[in-house]
Amino acid sequence: MKESKPFKILSIDGGGIKGLYSASILKRLEEKSGRKSGDCFDMICGTSTGGLIALGLASGKGASELVDLYNNKGNEIFPTANNRFCRFFQNIWNGAKQVLFFGKFSAKPLTRILKDTFGSTTLGELSNLVCIPSFNLISGMPRMFKYPHKEGDFYMDKDIPLVDAALATSAAPTYLPIHSYKNILYIDGGVWANNPTQCGLLEAINYFVGEGKAYTHVEILSVASISQASGWASGIRKRRSFMGWKSKLIQTSMDGQAYFTHFFLTKALPQIDVRSKYTRLESPKLSCEQMAVLEMDRTDKKALKTLKALGDQDGYTYTNNAKVMKFYETTKTYKTN
Repeated sequence: MKESKPFKILSIDGGGIKGLYSASILKRLEEKSGRKSGDCFDMICGTSTGGLIALGLASGKGASELVDLYNNKGNEIFPTANNRFCRFFQNIWNGAKQVLFFGKFSAKPLTRILKDTFGSTTLGELSNLVCIPSFNLISGMPRMFKYPHKEGDFYMDKDIPLVDAALATSAAPTYLPIHSYKNILYIDGGVWANNPTQCGLLEAINYFVGEGKAYTHVEILSVASISQASGWASGIRKRRSFMGWKSKLIQTSMDGQAYFTHFFLTKALPQIDVRSKYTRLESPKLSCEQMAVLEMDRTDKKALKTLKALGDQDGYTYTNNAKVMKFYETTKTYKTN
């Protein structure tokens, strides 16, 4: 009988600056286990801000470095005034840019920060398998940036810089500009896979797990972003223009997609032939005060402090969860390069 050999996947949702919450959870898990996430998972999947975290972990960084990145550089990517009066007028101008002109933010600060973080490292130099969703506007089809692996005879992404993969997965419509790489135009993978768990599962089943493959079963740890899980107040205005929706249009669609992927997996995984274990670290329940300060692009001191506090709190809770910590008890077995 074949020895049991798990293929472990870490999946991280998109969510803009709310990636600070996800990174803070992972930091707690790493501190408790004494191991980096990249040392424990065979594959790391991430969309948008989750893609940035995934690429960081797969390039050998610890979650603490990524927490520092969000804390120290988040306001450069999504500039937000700390003063409420200044923020009011800033929001008016950003809203006008988002609806009428060229999007809320320039990609220049993010590009510079990514170059400082990743340098010239390419997907082919990573220490883990990765799945980073984006969307190809030229073909009108989803695009998955992946580590080049022999199992799928897949090598086309070998020389793609991490900077370009990160910009392609995080180019959220109306927030950041479309990213162009080798004359192909890409936007945020959250338009189709804000929760990329399903992407990682399909990749695993196709190439790594099951009869005649190297691994006997798949184990998935999926980290949610903070979502509008509590819903909206029932008294909101029902007829809304695009100006009335603004950022909530993108955020709501991505939250809905992420939830459906989670729902689908809980129902579908027990039915497939491949043995699997699926653990989802779900979005926390927020107070009204917390909901008021948490947006995909709000990076003032209060917002960042709230995100980190929530991540630290939930991360501490998960360090006492044996099912979660089991992912960190053993190191990965898939060898890249």
